[in-house]
Amino acid sequence: MSDDMNEKRQEKIEGFKLHINEESFPTDDTQAQTDENNITDESFGEAVSRRNKIENFKVHIDDIDSFAEEVPQEDERTDYGISQRPIYSNFDEDINSSSILQNIDQSMIIADDDLDNASDSIQSYSANVITKKMTPAEKKELKKAKDADKKRLKAKSRKNKRFFRVVWVIMAALISILVGGYMVVGVNDMLAVGRSDEEVTIDIPSNASFDYISDILYKNNIINNKSFFNLYATMTKSKSGFIKGTYDIKKNLDYQAIISYLQTDTNRTDIVSVQFTEGMNVREFSEVLEKNGVCSSAEFLNACNSDNYDEEFTFLKEITNKSERYYKLEGYLFPDTYYFYKDEKVENVMRKLLNNYELKVYHTKSRVDGFDKRVTIEQRAKAAGMTVDEIITLASIIQAEAADVDDMYLVSSVLHNRLNTAKSDGVSPFGDVGMTRLQVDSTVYYPYKSKTQIPIAEKNSFKSRYDTYDIEGLPAGAICNPGKDAIDAALSPDDTNYYFFCHKAATTDSPAQSYYASTGIEHESNLVKAGLTTTHNQ
Repeated sequence: MSDDMNEKRQEKIEGFKLHINEESFPTDDTQAQTDENNITDESFGEAVSRRNKIENFKVHIDDIDSFAEEVPQEDERTDYGISQRPIYSNFDEDINSSSILQNIDQSMIIADDDLDNASDSIQSYSANVITKKMTPAEKKELKKAKDADKKRLKAKSRKNKRFFRVVWVIMAALISILVGGYMVVGVNDMLAVGRSDEEVTIDIPSNASFDYISDILYKNNIINNKSFFNLYATMTKSKSGFIKGTYDIKKNLDYQAIISYLQTDTNRTDIVSVQFTEGMNVREFSEVLEKNGVCSSAEFLNACNSDNYDEEFTFLKEITNKSERYYKLEGYLFPDTYYFYKDEKVENVMRKLLNNYELKVYHTKSRVDGFDKRVTIEQRAKAAGMTVDEIITLASIIQAEAADVDDMYLVSSVLHNRLNTAKSDGVSPFGDVGMTRLQVDSTVYYPYKSKTQIPIAEKNSFKSRYDTYDIEGLPAGAICNPGKDAIDAALSPDDTNYYFFCHKAATTDSPAQSYYASTGIEHESNLVKAGLTTTHNQ
């Protein structure tokens, strides 16, 4: 718009403002006050309303000045296809007060109503545009634009789907190739394809994890694929059950053969041979086992007082005085040569010992004078008026006291003769008294073999509950583990009148020598012959 037009428009607006002010309200405040006092309340209200409308119009006229140059032409469109036009598009025309007031009234009415209900057009004197409905042509154009956008997005979506479908196929193919290759390699390893039959030695430690065992097998080329071996063991539920030990194993075993081999005790090569001799007590057994790496001494001694084996081995049920014993299973651990695995479970060790006793002693039948058929130890003990437990206890003393096998039957006769004096209040046929006390040295320091084995803290105060110089009859339990000869001697003693015995120790020049006596006087003479000064000898 030119400068002349702007100047002319401004002059008309200013003239209109002055005309409205002079016509509606006096410029003099005093006169205005007088006029207001002379009119009625109704005319005064109308005047105030008119004045407010004109004041509002003044504000909108000021807005026209600032927005006139920015208003687009009638045919111009916004981004949404809605035409915009100036409120007063031709400022060259004369503006009369009545038309303007009419516009003011109309604008005020619209402002009071809900603007959302103005359907045709809304005139606003606070803005520079008039919004009107879209024409059918405009709506059609807008729909075409929207349809075009939808087609474009649809085409793009189809293109993306094709792209991702191709990517998916490629990825699936790659995964198939990788999995297929893994399976081929894994199956070959599972079946030991291409592995040599070389034998290697491996050690499986105690409580080893499956991963640790896999590492051992992999490092020794027994398997070539740890992950597939792990998968196989998981699927077959074979990840536990591996037994500690040393194994000589071939490399060409398949997975199942490897697992079975390492979960079987009989394939172990870390086997030690342990020999227990007749007369050894449980403390000596424990020391030998610990020395050979089979189990600890403490574990074994604890097992010797366990009741866990009573149901499995019925002969243990005869033991009814456990609380009086030092070790419940003393006497029932048959002396023999055994083969154990290193670090073997103490339960397995104990079962081997008890099984051997059951097989070679308890269930063994022998032909014995006085019986028509072969009999067991239980039958022979019953015939002697004793229990199996009493026979084992007596046999342990015979084993500890006798110089040799022949001497066992003589020692057994002395002990039986003394036990029989219980019927005569401990008096022998020769007048000696106190014969129900067996008075054998081997019982004095039990569970130790000699005084030197007693711990220093107990040495001066120790007193064995098994000491047969103090107690009458047999001690509460065995003092060692006897062999078959001692057990047989306890069941079949020689028939003698001896009530005393002593031994002269063997030397490099002469063997051990035994002395027997029927009376106390004879026994004192024998002690001198044997070179014994202690009174703890029979």
